[in-house]
Amino acid sequence: YPDKLVVPFAQAVHDRISLEIMRGCIRGCRFCQAGMIYRPYRQKSVERLKSDAVKLCESTGYDEISLLSLSTSDFQKLPELAESLREYCIPRKISLALPSLRIENFSKEISDEISSIRKTGLTFAPEAGTQRLRDVINKNITDEDIERSCKIAFENGASAVKLYFMIGLPTETDEDIIGIAQTAQQVVEYFYKYATNRSRGISVTISCATFVPKPHTPFQWEAQLTLDEIQRRQDLLKRSITSKKVHLKYHDADTTVLEGVFARGDRKIAQLIEAAWRLGCRLDAWTEHFDFSRWQKAAEECGINFYDYTARKRSFDEQLPWHFVDIGVTKSFMQRECEKAYNAETTPNCIEKCSGCGMNKICKGDVCP
Repeated sequence: YPDKLVVPFAQAVHDRISLEIMRGCIRGCRFCQAGMIYRPYRQKSVERLKSDAVKLCESTGYDEISLLSLSTSDFQKLPELAESLREYCIPRKISLALPSLRIENFSKEISDEISSIRKTGLTFAPEAGTQRLRDVINKNITDEDIERSCKIAFENGASAVKLYFMIGLPTETDEDIIGIAQTAQQVVEYFYKYATNRSRGISVTISCATFVPKPHTPFQWEAQLTLDEIQRRQDLLKRSITSKKVHLKYHDADTTVLEGVFARGDRKIAQLIEAAWRLGCRLDAWTEHFDFSRWQKAAEECGINFYDYTARKRSFDEQLPWHFVDIGVTKSFMQRECEKAYNAETTPNCIEKCSGCGMNKICKGDVCP
């Protein structure tokens, strides 16, 4: 792992040290590609992480460390790690960020360690606004978990919370979208119920992406929302937010359609990319350079219909473009998880019980819990 990083002259989006503490995830969220392809989960030692953090701080001059993983609070020695980093960070006024904490295992110990260093906002990822839909996607958290975590955070002085959600998940209804706004509003109310210091007020930010089915996930066969439907659901969410303390950020609908095309595209997409380039597409990740009409024209030239790749639901028998790539997780497991989703049945995490994804046959018990 590198202990010297390139530090840009211009300020970057994540202008800080990203310290990877573990790889893989035990949770099995059905929409998450990373949670499937990076199995099994592996953790670094506290000693190695402390050493890496010190070397990176000294070589870069950054004043913030972000603990990077798919599920930071699942790191089994997180309180010990945070305490160890605190000894180094506090005298040097270096802040510690823990992005994407799991709501169900956020603890007072974790909150104490975060708040003892410079205050940073907390980030949680409920992903869906209702319990039913969280069960569909196997996001095993409850409304009680959300309240308990907010209580701990607000009692420890937190005043900014970021919540990650998605719209367009399989089986989603308008009630689920309205539930996103209601969940954010409930967090505001928890602040006034539990906060020990209300002087700074509360800021809740909803960061809302549109669901894009990804290869090697249980939802790889699902349909994606059309452009018009994405915009309708985004508008519904905006109208459902009534508090000035709740702020909404969401992804552009046009780029989401393109993401869906690339995510499950076949070899024909190479022609599309070249055609778009010839039409002048450059630096499209920057909003000011992105022109969806050029991509539409390129698709027309290539005889490609975007919705054949995005809005079409696949059958389990269809041979998918990525079928020959073996990630260790079996198709039968993916299909079983997809079927369970439509019954809103959850699957326990890897530590509680092996779900038979197929990875244990590769690891032979050496890494799988």
